[in-house]
Amino acid sequence: MNILVTGAAGFLGSHLCDYLLKNNHKVIGVDNFFRGKEENLPIHSNFKFYKFDLTQNFEFIIENENPEIIFHYAAINGTKYFYDIPYKVLNDNILINQNLLIACQDSNVKKIIYTSSSEVYGPTPVIPTSENEPIILHSLSNRDSYASSKAFGEFQIRIWCEQNGIDWLILRPFNTYGPRMVSGGYGQVIPELIQRMKEDEFYIYGNGNQTRSFCYVEDHIKIAYILMQKSKNQIVNIGFDEEITILDLAKKLKKIYNNKNKIGFKEAWENDTKWRKPSLLKLLSYVKNFTFTSLDNGLLNMKKFI
Repeated sequence: MNILVTGAAGFLGSHLCDYLLKNNHKVIGVDNFFRGKEENLPIHSNFKFYKFDLTQNFEFIIENENPEIIFHYAAINGTKYFYDIPYKVLNDNILINQNLLIACQDSNVKKIIYTSSSEVYGPTPVIPTSENEPIILHSLSNRDSYASSKAFGEFQIRIWCEQNGIDWLILRPFNTYGPRMVSGGYGQVIPELIQRMKEDEFYIYGNGNQTRSFCYVEDHIKIAYILMQKSKNQIVNIGFDEEITILDLAKKLKKIYNNKNKIGFKEAWENDTKWRKPSLLKLLSYVKNFTFTSLDNGLLNMKKFI
Protein backbone atom coordinates (compact mmCIF):
# COMPACT_ATOMS: atom_id res chain seq x y z
CA MET A 1 0.00 0.00 0.00
CA ASN A 2 1.27 3.48 -0.90
CA ILE A 3 1.12 5.83 2.10
CA LEU A 4 2.08 9.51 2.03
CA VAL A 5 3.34 11.15 5.24
CA THR A 6 3.49 14.94 5.47
CA GLY A 7 5.98 16.27 8.01
CA ALA A 8 8.04 13.14 7.37
CA ALA A 9 11.30 14.56 8.75
CA GLY A 10 9.72 15.73 11.99
CA PHE A 11 9.47 13.99 15.33
CA LEU A 12 6.24 12.06 14.84
CA GLY A 13 6.40 11.83 11.07
CA SER A 14 9.84 10.23 10.96
CA HIS A 15 8.93 7.58 13.54
CA LEU A 16 5.76 6.84 11.60
CA CYS A 17 7.73 6.42 8.35
CA ASP A 18 10.04 3.92 10.07
CA TYR A 19 7.09 1.91 11.36
CA LEU A 20 5.22 1.89 8.04
CA LEU A 21 8.34 0.67 6.24
CA LYS A 22 8.80 -2.02 8.88
CA ASN A 23 5.28 -3.17 8.01
CA ASN A 24 6.12 -3.41 4.29
CA HIS A 25 4.39 -0.33 2.96
CA LYS A 26 5.71 1.98 0.27
CA VAL A 27 6.12 5.37 1.94
CA ILE A 28 6.31 8.82 0.36
CA GLY A 29 7.58 11.53 2.68
CA VAL A 30 7.23 15.30 2.30
CA ASP A 31 8.89 17.97 4.47
CA ASN A 32 10.47 21.41 4.09
CA PHE A 33 12.82 21.03 7.13
CA PHE A 34 11.29 24.01 8.99
CA ARG A 35 11.43 21.85 12.13
CA GLY A 36 12.25 18.43 10.72
CA LYS A 37 15.79 17.19 10.15
CA GLU A 38 17.22 15.33 7.21
CA GLU A 39 18.96 12.85 9.50
CA ASN A 40 15.55 11.73 10.80
CA LEU A 41 14.60 10.36 7.39
CA PRO A 42 14.82 6.61 6.76
CA ILE A 43 17.12 5.12 4.17
CA HIS A 44 15.05 2.40 2.53
CA SER A 45 14.27 1.16 -0.95
CA ASN A 46 10.54 1.64 -0.34
CA PHE A 47 10.92 5.24 0.82
CA LYS A 48 10.79 8.26 -1.48
CA PHE A 49 11.23 11.79 -0.21
CA TYR A 50 10.24 15.21 -1.53
CA LYS A 51 11.77 18.30 0.02
CA PHE A 52 8.89 20.70 -0.53
CA ASP A 53 7.04 23.55 1.17
CA LEU A 54 3.42 22.45 1.47
CA THR A 55 2.21 26.04 1.55
CA GLN A 56 2.76 25.73 -2.22
CA ASN A 57 0.62 23.63 -4.55
CA PHE A 58 1.77 20.01 -4.49
CA GLU A 59 -0.72 18.25 -6.75
CA PHE A 60 2.22 16.85 -8.72
CA ILE A 61 3.30 14.73 -5.73
CA ILE A 62 -0.11 13.10 -5.42
CA GLU A 63 -0.25 12.57 -9.19
CA ASN A 64 3.27 11.10 -9.32
CA GLU A 65 2.99 8.80 -6.29
CA ASN A 66 -0.71 7.85 -6.24
CA PRO A 67 -1.04 7.26 -2.46
CA GLU A 68 -4.05 5.43 -1.04
CA ILE A 69 -3.70 6.79 2.50
CA ILE A 70 -2.32 10.10 3.74
CA PHE A 71 -1.03 10.71 7.27
CA HIS A 72 -1.07 14.49 7.58
CA TYR A 73 1.40 15.48 10.33
CA ALA A 74 2.87 18.62 8.74
CA ALA A 75 2.35 21.82 10.75
CA ILE A 76 4.29 24.54 12.55
CA ASN A 77 4.42 23.31 16.14
CA GLY A 78 6.46 24.28 19.20
CA THR A 79 4.97 26.40 21.97
CA LYS A 80 7.34 29.37 21.58
CA TYR A 81 6.34 29.71 17.92
CA PHE A 82 2.72 30.22 19.01
CA TYR A 83 3.82 33.43 20.74
CA ASP A 84 6.67 34.53 18.44
CA ILE A 85 5.04 34.06 15.01
CA PRO A 86 1.33 33.48 15.66
CA TYR A 87 0.11 34.67 12.27
CA LYS A 88 2.52 32.40 10.40
CA VAL A 89 1.48 29.46 12.60
CA LEU A 90 -2.19 30.11 11.91
CA ASN A 91 -1.89 30.99 8.23
CA ASP A 92 0.61 28.31 7.16
CA ASN A 93 -1.14 25.47 8.96
CA ILE A 94 -4.49 26.33 7.38
CA LEU A 95 -2.92 26.86 3.94
CA ILE A 96 -1.17 23.48 4.11
CA ASN A 97 -4.53 21.81 4.76
CA GLN A 98 -6.13 23.62 1.85
CA ASN A 99 -3.35 22.59 -0.50
CA LEU A 100 -3.59 19.00 0.67
CA LEU A 101 -7.28 18.86 -0.19
CA ILE A 102 -6.74 20.54 -3.56
CA ALA A 103 -4.07 17.96 -4.33
CA CYS A 104 -6.38 15.09 -3.36
CA GLN A 105 -9.19 16.20 -5.68
CA ASP A 106 -9.84 13.52 -8.33
CA SER A 107 -7.10 11.31 -6.88
CA ASN A 108 -7.10 7.68 -5.69
CA VAL A 109 -6.72 8.68 -2.03
CA LYS A 110 -9.04 6.50 0.05
CA LYS A 111 -8.40 7.94 3.54
CA ILE A 112 -6.92 11.08 5.12
CA ILE A 113 -5.64 10.83 8.69
CA TYR A 114 -5.26 14.30 10.18
CA THR A 115 -3.23 14.98 13.30
CA SER A 116 -4.95 17.65 15.37
CA SER A 117 -3.98 18.42 18.98
CA SER A 118 -5.20 18.23 22.56
CA GLU A 119 -4.64 22.02 22.56
CA VAL A 120 -8.12 22.38 21.02
CA TYR A 121 -9.68 21.45 24.40
CA GLY A 122 -8.52 24.74 25.92
CA PRO A 123 -6.52 25.57 29.07
CA THR A 124 -8.91 24.11 31.69
CA PRO A 125 -10.71 21.13 30.14
CA VAL A 126 -12.88 18.60 31.93
CA ILE A 127 -10.63 15.80 33.24
CA PRO A 128 -10.35 13.18 31.85
CA THR A 129 -11.09 14.84 28.52
CA SER A 130 -13.26 12.93 26.05
CA GLU A 131 -13.55 13.60 22.35
CA ASN A 132 -17.07 14.92 22.96
CA GLU A 133 -15.81 17.91 24.95
CA PRO A 134 -16.15 21.24 23.09
CA ILE A 135 -13.33 22.98 21.31
CA ILE A 136 -12.30 26.03 23.37
CA LEU A 137 -10.49 28.93 21.70
CA HIS A 138 -9.51 32.33 23.12
CA SER A 139 -9.54 34.88 20.30
CA LEU A 140 -7.27 37.34 22.16
CA SER A 141 -4.64 34.71 23.02
CA ASN A 142 -1.74 34.37 20.57
CA ARG A 143 -1.10 30.91 21.97
CA ASP A 144 -4.34 29.76 20.35
CA SER A 145 -2.95 30.54 16.90
CA TYR A 146 -1.96 26.87 16.89
CA ALA A 147 -5.09 25.44 18.50
CA SER A 148 -7.32 27.44 16.17
CA SER A 149 -5.40 26.24 13.10
CA LYS A 150 -5.80 22.66 14.27
CA ALA A 151 -9.50 23.11 15.03
CA PHE A 152 -10.04 24.76 11.64
CA GLY A 153 -8.18 21.84 10.06
CA GLU A 154 -10.55 19.35 11.66
CA PHE A 155 -13.47 21.05 9.95
CA GLN A 156 -11.60 21.31 6.65
CA ILE A 157 -10.63 17.65 6.53
CA ARG A 158 -13.91 16.19 7.78
CA ILE A 159 -16.28 18.26 5.65
CA TRP A 160 -14.20 17.93 2.48
CA CYS A 161 -13.85 14.15 2.90
CA GLU A 162 -17.57 13.73 3.55
CA GLN A 163 -18.42 15.75 0.44
CA ASN A 164 -16.00 13.73 -1.68
CA GLY A 165 -16.75 10.24 -0.35
CA ILE A 166 -13.34 9.74 1.26
CA ASP A 167 -12.77 8.24 4.70
CA TRP A 168 -11.26 10.51 7.34
CA LEU A 169 -9.77 10.10 10.79
CA ILE A 170 -8.83 12.87 13.21
CA LEU A 171 -6.23 12.12 15.89
CA ARG A 172 -5.81 14.34 18.94
CA PRO A 173 -2.40 13.57 20.52
CA PHE A 174 -1.67 14.30 24.17
CA ASN A 175 1.98 15.28 24.82
CA THR A 176 3.91 12.68 22.87
CA TYR A 177 7.62 12.46 23.72
CA GLY A 178 10.69 10.46 22.74
CA PRO A 179 13.86 10.53 20.63
CA ARG A 180 14.19 13.13 17.83
CA MET A 181 12.20 15.82 19.62
CA VAL A 182 13.15 19.42 18.91
CA SER A 183 14.60 21.54 21.72
CA GLY A 184 16.48 24.86 21.72
CA GLY A 185 13.52 26.84 23.05
CA TYR A 186 11.02 25.73 20.42
CA GLY A 187 10.28 22.19 21.54
CA GLN A 188 7.95 20.49 23.99
CA VAL A 189 8.45 20.40 27.73
CA ILE A 190 10.49 17.20 28.14
CA PRO A 191 13.30 17.99 25.66
CA GLU A 192 13.32 21.59 26.85
CA LEU A 193 13.82 20.52 30.47
CA ILE A 194 16.58 18.12 29.45
CA GLN A 195 18.29 20.90 27.49
CA ARG A 196 18.03 23.33 30.42
CA MET A 197 19.60 20.79 32.77
CA LYS A 198 22.72 20.95 30.61
CA GLU A 199 22.84 24.72 30.95
CA ASP A 200 23.47 27.01 33.91
CA GLU A 201 19.80 27.80 34.52
CA PHE A 202 17.30 24.98 35.08
CA TYR A 203 13.80 26.43 35.26
CA ILE A 204 10.14 25.75 34.56
CA TYR A 205 7.40 28.14 33.49
CA GLY A 206 4.73 28.77 36.12
CA ASN A 207 4.61 27.26 39.60
CA GLY A 208 4.99 23.69 38.34
CA ASN A 209 1.55 22.58 39.52
CA GLN A 210 0.19 22.36 35.98
CA THR A 211 -0.19 18.72 34.89
CA ARG A 212 0.36 16.76 31.70
CA SER A 213 -0.15 13.16 30.61
CA PHE A 214 2.73 11.94 28.46
CA CYS A 215 2.66 9.26 25.75
CA TYR A 216 5.85 7.62 24.49
CA VAL A 217 6.35 8.02 20.74
CA GLU A 218 6.47 4.29 19.97
CA ASP A 219 3.06 3.88 21.61
CA HIS A 220 1.66 6.77 19.59
CA ILE A 221 2.89 5.31 16.31
CA LYS A 222 1.64 1.79 17.01
CA ILE A 223 -1.77 3.16 17.98
CA ALA A 224 -1.94 5.39 14.90
CA TYR A 225 -1.20 2.37 12.72
CA ILE A 226 -3.92 0.29 14.38
CA LEU A 227 -6.39 3.16 13.99
CA MET A 228 -5.46 3.45 10.31
CA GLN A 229 -6.70 -0.11 9.87
CA LYS A 230 -9.63 -0.21 12.29
CA SER A 231 -11.15 3.27 12.57
CA LYS A 232 -12.68 5.74 10.16
CA ASN A 233 -14.81 8.87 10.28
CA GLN A 234 -14.02 9.39 13.96
CA ILE A 235 -12.14 11.76 16.27
CA VAL A 236 -9.87 9.80 18.61
CA ASN A 237 -7.56 10.88 21.44
CA ILE A 238 -4.07 9.37 21.34
CA GLY A 239 -2.31 9.44 24.67
CA PHE A 240 -1.66 7.79 28.00
CA ASP A 241 -3.59 8.84 31.11
CA GLU A 242 -0.67 8.72 33.55
CA GLU A 243 -0.78 12.30 34.89
CA ILE A 244 2.13 14.20 36.49
CA THR A 245 2.84 17.79 37.53
CA ILE A 246 5.56 19.65 35.64
CA LEU A 247 7.44 20.14 38.92
CA ASP A 248 7.43 16.40 39.62
CA LEU A 249 8.49 15.78 36.02
CA ALA A 250 11.46 18.12 36.51
CA LYS A 251 12.42 16.30 39.71
CA LYS A 252 12.14 12.95 37.95
CA LEU A 253 14.44 14.14 35.16
CA LYS A 254 16.95 15.51 37.68
CA LYS A 255 17.13 12.07 39.27
CA ILE A 256 17.47 10.22 35.96
CA TYR A 257 20.24 12.55 34.76
CA ASN A 258 21.84 12.92 38.19
CA ASN A 259 21.50 16.67 37.87
CA LYS A 260 22.36 18.93 40.83
CA ASN A 261 20.96 22.22 39.52
CA LYS A 262 18.30 23.93 41.59
CA ILE A 263 14.91 24.24 39.88
CA GLY A 264 13.96 27.85 39.18
CA PHE A 265 10.63 29.34 38.17
CA LYS A 266 9.67 31.85 35.48
CA GLU A 267 6.40 33.57 34.68
CA ALA A 268 3.86 31.16 33.20
CA TRP A 269 3.05 31.21 29.50
CA GLU A 270 0.01 33.36 28.77
CA ASN A 271 -3.14 31.18 28.59
CA ASP A 272 -1.08 28.07 29.39
CA THR A 273 -2.95 24.81 29.78
CA LYS A 274 -3.47 24.09 33.47
CA TRP A 275 -4.02 20.34 33.18
CA ARG A 276 -4.21 17.70 30.48
CA LYS A 277 -5.39 14.12 30.80
CA PRO A 278 -7.19 12.21 28.04
CA SER A 279 -10.18 9.96 28.33
CA LEU A 280 -9.13 6.73 26.64
CA LEU A 281 -12.56 5.08 26.47
CA LYS A 282 -12.89 5.46 22.69
CA LEU A 283 -9.24 4.67 22.01
CA LEU A 284 -9.29 1.46 24.06
CA SER A 285 -12.30 0.22 22.09
CA TYR A 286 -9.89 -0.03 19.14
CA VAL A 287 -6.68 -1.03 20.96
CA LYS A 288 -7.92 -3.34 23.70
CA ASN A 289 -5.24 -4.64 26.07
CA PHE A 290 -2.67 -2.19 24.70
CA THR A 291 0.36 -1.99 27.01
CA PHE A 292 1.49 1.60 27.40
CA THR A 293 5.07 2.59 28.19
CA SER A 294 5.29 4.07 31.68
CA LEU A 295 6.76 7.56 31.97
CA ASP A 296 9.71 6.20 33.95
CA ASN A 297 10.57 3.66 31.28
CA GLY A 298 9.99 6.12 28.45
CA LEU A 299 12.31 8.70 29.97
CA LEU A 300 14.99 6.06 30.51
CA ASN A 301 14.62 4.96 26.87
CA MET A 302 14.90 8.56 25.77
CA LYS A 303 18.12 9.05 27.74
CA LYS A 304 19.84 6.50 25.48
CA PHE A 305 19.49 8.89 22.55
CA ILE A 306 20.44 12.17 24.28
